Formats: sequence, structure tokens, C-alpha cells
Amino acid sequence: MIRKLIKRKRLKKIIKNNFYMTIFFRNIFFNSRALFHKALFVLFFNFLFSAILPNVSNKCFWVTKNNLVDSVSVNQVINFVKKNEIDKVFFQVRSRGDALYNSSLVPKCELVLNDFDPLDYFLQKKYEMDVEVHAWFNTYILWSNKVLPNDSLHFYYQCPECLESDFNGKSDKNTILSQYQSKNWEGIYLSPIHPKVNVHILEVINELISKYDLDGVHLDYVRYQDSFYGYNPEGLNQFISKFNFDPKDINRGIISPRFGYPKSYIDSLKVVWKEHRSNKITELVRSLKYSFINDSLNIQLSAAVKPNFVNSKNRWFQDWSSWIKEDLIDFAVIMNYDTDFNDFNFINDQILSEFSFNDIKENIFIGISCYNQSFNQIADKVLFSRFQGFENYSLFPYNVQKDTTDWYNPIFNVLNFKMY
Repeated sequence: MIRKLIKRKRLKKIIKNNFYMTIFFRNIFFNSRALFHKALFVLFFNFLFSAILPNVSNKCFWVTKNNLVDSVSVNQVINFVKKNEIDKVFFQVRSRGDALYNSSLVPKCELVLNDFDPLDYFLQKKYEMDVEVHAWFNTYILWSNKVLPNDSLHFYYQCPECLESDFNGKSDKNTILSQYQSKNWEGIYLSPIHPKVNVHILEVINELISKYDLDGVHLDYVRYQDSFYGYNPEGLNQFISKFNFDPKDINRGIISPRFGYPKSYIDSLKVVWKEHRSNKITELVRSLKYSFINDSLNIQLSAAVKPNFVNSKNRWFQDWSSWIKEDLIDFAVIMNYDTDFNDFNFINDQILSEFSFNDIKENIFIGISCYNQSFNQIADKVLFSRFQGFENYSLFPYNVQKDTTDWYNPIFNVLNFKMY
């Protein structure tokens, strides 16, 4: 029936005869016929069940350190926020173990002059903007430049034993940054299983929220670099003492059916090891959330997360779906950066099938990349996901050149359109 309706262009006629739909589709266009028909299909059910295109509740932006180096660059961000009525700004306060604010615990970001405090400057201007400021905090990634940090107080030097190791025993502290790294290498990481790491991160965040009036803390890189990491020597020794087996023995084939171990037993050990690594990250998230509650702080906790929640847990040990269901975070921003529409929509469908309507409305934000696709592609994705019921969006990243050339305008046309 639906196919016949589309074929006979009855849905197009519905749109043509509806005032709001006419205005909408005259201003917003799709890049492909297939995508247009998909939108018509969803739109048909909206009419069938008397649903209304939900308004966008949150328009958000990630602002990186490159746009926060001085008052001129921060003022450009402020003007952008006011012009586009941004609801939440994810303001980068920590990039690579550094600070874009005045800290006594970590060194100032090398791009920022020592006498300038980007966060304080932005917060002083907050009265000009009706916006929430969320401190965007890159959690476990510590460094990624080709040369080592200049400041001896950088945590890279303060706790080299805290750095991550892979299952071959290679520590990040032995990485020669000037050499070519593998394609998927992201940088030097802190190891969540080392006993000092989460303590250090909590201290840094507690200092931050005690000094600045923030609406939220937004965790990024709150995960392992990949599944073959998490073998920090000290953290691994603590695990062995607690669980009486070395997970490296599974990788080396020592714990295997060849030596009489049942497959079910080996699988159970793998689960224990996987859950241990995942739990270390969840412990950090839980500690932050409970500290906010115990101290009666009106601060939201959120996280930028890998889009596929199954892969996120199994590969990066980032169990963000549980964080939402256990109310450990106020919302997750799904980094759905796929340029292909079908891949993008696969993630949306997966989320719709896993989470409740209230979670979709309140706790799920769709993150969309602006660096690898056109504004038309982004507008199409925002439009279609709005038809699906998503109400919260964040764009990555703010770019001053795109701002000055009005590159973002078609995207905001879609975000701002309301159907009454």
C-alpha cells in the first residue's frame, strides 16, 4: 500500500496541500530521490498517527581549542552562539592532558597565552548569551603531538607508570612520537586500570568545577584506545591478584583447550577480563555523578560516545547504554559521524530499538560531523532523524571560516524549522 501511495505521488499531494509542509519542502531539499522517498514514508506515518514533527530541544556545538586561543577567537564563538541561538556549548577545557583555564594541577594548553583564561573569559560573557556551558574534557587521551610536552609538570612526565600498554606489553611511554604510527593510532593514553589514573582525573575535574560556574561536564575519550589495550603492568598485577589468572595467558594460548581448559571456562575468563576493563571506566563516571549529587551540585554529566553501543562496549569497553539506563549520565552525545546516509540511519534505528521514548527525548543527542561532509548531507540527516523523533543535536566542530561564509545556514534552517 505504501509503495503504491509513493508511486502514485499521493504523499507528494498531501505535502502540496498542507501549508506547513509546502513551506518546509520549498526551503529544505533532499540530495537523493531515495532519501526523499524515505522521508515521505516516515511522513506518511506521521500523518497516519497524527504525529507532529518534534521541535528541536537542544542545538549544541563542540568548540575546540583552536578557536579559544585569545579573546578575538572567543568573541567569534560568542557571536556565533548568539546568532544561531545555541542551547549548549561543549567548550574544550582539556585537550591533551592540559588546561584551557587556570589550573594548579595541569599545565596551560600550549596554544594559549599564559595570562589568558579562555574559560573564564567565555563565562564572563555568558550573560550576553542564553546558553549552557559544558566543560568538554578529553579524559584518558594524554598526548598525540609528534613532539613531547614542553612543560615538565605535564602528567606524561609526572606518572609514566600510569600510561597505557597493549597486550604485547608495549607501553605508550616507549612510543617514539616522531615515527610513523599505525592508521588507527590516536595517541598516548592513560590506563584506566592503573590505580592512580582515575584518582588524578577526579582531582582535575573537582578543581575545575570548584573554580568555575559550569552547567555541565562533558566527557570525551572516556574509553580505551582499542580492544587490545588495557594491559598496564601495575593494573594488570592487581587484576591477577584479585582473579587468579593472567589474561595474557589467554592471548598466548596457555589457557586454551590444548592444555585441557574447557571452552566455556575460557569464555568466562574473557568475560571477567572484559568486564573488569569496562568497570574501571564506569567507576570513574559513577564517582563523578555521585560526587555531584552528594555535594548538591547542579551540574549535568554527559559523554561523547561511540555510536554503536554494542561495539562501544565490546571494543572500547565504553558501556554508555548502561550509563543512561542507570542514570549515571544526564545524556550521551552519539558521535554518528558516518557520511553515508544508510550507515548513519542504521545507528539511529539501533538506538530507537534499544532505548525508551523518554530516553530518546531527554538522554540521547545526535552528534553530526561537519568536517567530512557537505552541509546538504548534514541537513538531510537532521531532517530525517527529526522525523524519527530525535530532538537533540550537536555539530562538530565549530569552524570560523565556515561561520563567516554562512556555511552552517542550511543546517540551521532544518534545525530551526517548526511545525505547529
